Amino acid sequence: MLTPCIGLCRREEDVCVGCKRTLDEIIAWGKMTDDQRAVIMAELPQRPDPKPPEPIHPSRNPFKRRFS
Repeated sequence: MLTPCIGLCRREEDVCVGCKRTLDEIIAWGKMTDDQRAVIMAELPQRPDPKPPEPIHPSRNPFKRRFS
């Protein structure tokens, strides 16, 4: 079965960081025809990279700070 999966499976905004498929596409992938998969595979290189998560800022509360 044709798949764009590269084993870097992590979602950002419901888009896989590794293959750029949406969660709905990943769920439906096994039930799609080869032609349906080929259409999505052709679109993937043009899709933008998923946005990385916003950095977590340390708490300003001195009692919640972690000391290294």
